[in-house]
Amino acid sequence: GALLALSKPPGLPVLGRPGELSLTLLLPSLRQRLGLPAELHVVKAPTRECSGLVLLSGCHRVTEQIQRFFTDARRRGRYPATYRAVTVGVPAKAEGEIRAGLCWQQQGDTTVVVPVPAPGCRSLARKEVKSTLTRYRVLGAAGGCALLQLQPRT
Repeated sequence: GALLALSKPPGLPVLGRPGELSLTLLLPSLRQRLGLPAELHVVKAPTRECSGLVLLSGCHRVTEQIQRFFTDARRRGRYPATYRAVTVGVPAKAEGEIRAGLCWQQQGDTTVVVPVPAPGCRSLARKEVKSTLTRYRVLGAAGGCALLQLQPRT
């Protein structure tokens, strides 16, 4: 009874800016609505831009144990977070690595993450662009689309 999982929509931040709707602002109401005795804590959650499962806990000890598991796994070179994505287009190889740069870009009132195909050394050094590495595997393909399994390494 110490864990709860829920589906987070894209665009909802875990920690919002002042005056902004966020997951943490909703936790007291969720706890009350579900009749839970303990305060809920975020154990693991996707970023603002992503949808996916949020893992919550009503026990500090459990929260710390699970967070420590993810930290220790990354240190050992294991990456327990796995994602699924549908793509338009099918990768040429059934599995491999995607190396890309990512940066924040303002589009109207929204800030979004966009790929940078060939980031320069200066933009990486100034941390304007983040270098990323993701392992992928094609799980299926049909109609020019693919279902990929993704494991971010950075």
